[in-house]
Amino acid sequence: VDWLLLGTHVSVDEIARPMLLVAALLYGLALAAICWNRERASSALTGFLLISFGGNVGTYLAADVVTFYLSFAMMSFCAFVLVIHYRTAEARRAARVYLVMSVASETAVLAALILIGATGARMVAQVPEAVAASPHRDVIIALLLLGFAVKAGTVPLHIWLPLAHPAAPPAASAVLSGAMVKAGMIGMIRFLPLGAVALPQWGTGLVVLALVGAFLAVPIGALQADPKVVLAYSTISQMGFVVAVIGVGLAHPALAPAATLAVVVYAVAHGLVKGALFLGVSVIKHHRSRLVAALMIVAALALAGAPLTAGALGKYAAKGAVGDVTFIGAPLDVVLSLVATGSTLLMLRLARLLWRSEPEPKPGERGELWAWVALALSAATVPWLVALWWVPQAARPSANPLEWGDSLWPIALGVLAGAALWWMSRQDVLPDWVAHPDGSAIPPGDLVVPEEAQLARVGAALRAGLDRVHELSRAAGAEASSAASRFGRFVVVGTVAREDRLTRERSSGVALLVVLSIVLILVALIQEGLS
Repeated sequence: VDWLLLGTHVSVDEIARPMLLVAALLYGLALAAICWNRERASSALTGFLLISFGGNVGTYLAADVVTFYLSFAMMSFCAFVLVIHYRTAEARRAARVYLVMSVASETAVLAALILIGATGARMVAQVPEAVAASPHRDVIIALLLLGFAVKAGTVPLHIWLPLAHPAAPPAASAVLSGAMVKAGMIGMIRFLPLGAVALPQWGTGLVVLALVGAFLAVPIGALQADPKVVLAYSTISQMGFVVAVIGVGLAHPALAPAATLAVVVYAVAHGLVKGALFLGVSVIKHHRSRLVAALMIVAALALAGAPLTAGALGKYAAKGAVGDVTFIGAPLDVVLSLVATGSTLLMLRLARLLWRSEPEPKPGERGELWAWVALALSAATVPWLVALWWVPQAARPSANPLEWGDSLWPIALGVLAGAALWWMSRQDVLPDWVAHPDGSAIPPGDLVVPEEAQLARVGAALRAGLDRVHELSRAAGAEASSAASRFGRFVVVGTVAREDRLTRERSSGVALLVVLSIVLILVALIQEGLS
């Protein structure tokens, strides 16, 4: 499309086609649920959802580097408006954290793309080989992983997810978890040198980090009291599964094609199922019925990977793609199976929370219900059709019940673990914060809580220092007091004591410009030094 921007190139391939379908279903049915229910401020919500949709599908379809980055940035910053939509204190805090993480992500990705551009690669298809041959290869990979891991919710860059999901409207949560986090996954697939060169250190490191997140998210999520926070930690765990498979492709070039296709199949299943679960949290509160309960159970089983579900399809394809790779001495496919055990525990926690929640009937507003039913049915059927028609190379599980053991044992283990925890809670064996979790033991956002506390202490210390400067200034006399006061206020108040200015929406653009300018200068210096 030569007339658009600097010359835009888009293409539909075996990766983009399934993801485009998922995005269309998720955004379309989310918009239907909003419009049919005439949700508060729906015009703003639908408007920014549509812009986010444009950016989201742009990341899937982009065939040149500039188009990908512009689409990625447009999606990221529109999502800020979705998170802050309700304007509550919770939403404002979540939006601030999300904005900081998004700026860091955009900055890292932009720096990596500048270095990639220096190689002469302009088209996305040229990037893996260009990165593999670049003298700055390791710097580029580090920046790409930093930028895309934020969006994919990879530990320890996941902190925005558990805050954003409960704060955002249900429809926005559905697309955030179902489609937007997949942009980080697509970025890794498109730009990392998968299949171009063997990078065992990078690949192994990525697998370790991803699996740490996949397993740590389970106990933290199980201690939460908000169903949407539980689902957010489930997303962190599931994306850890996905990123681990990408890490295998990075370490073993021969496995990269199969790993890429398996990740796409898994992403299709996870995107639709997780969208149905997030939207279902609202639906089951407003429209409790046997139909709603049955479809929520099917979606939960699919997320855990039960036989004949879309989740089983995705997990089977992923485990088949890793081949004979081992992890700390154990077959990696067995380790990946244990992620399903964690998913089972989180789904049991979700079921308990939903069962005990107070219903808020809305019998006259059934638009959300029917949009959700369509999404839940799509989650159960579309992944199978995608795998059959568009990704026939990916491994598919058998319909023979005798071969369901690989799918059933992780779920059975999760059920047994859940039953054991329930029994111990009844016997008063467990601490009260474990037996009756209310979300206070490890608050949503986990790592961000001590970080915020540390920043608050730093701010308090600097304010105390400012007060001390004032006291010393007054003791030195009126003239010295005036000069010192002006200097102290300029240095301290202007940079730290009024840090709340930087969290306001109107200042974020200036902050981004400053950060990007610094990064551009650093990248130029790095290039000059390395050349």
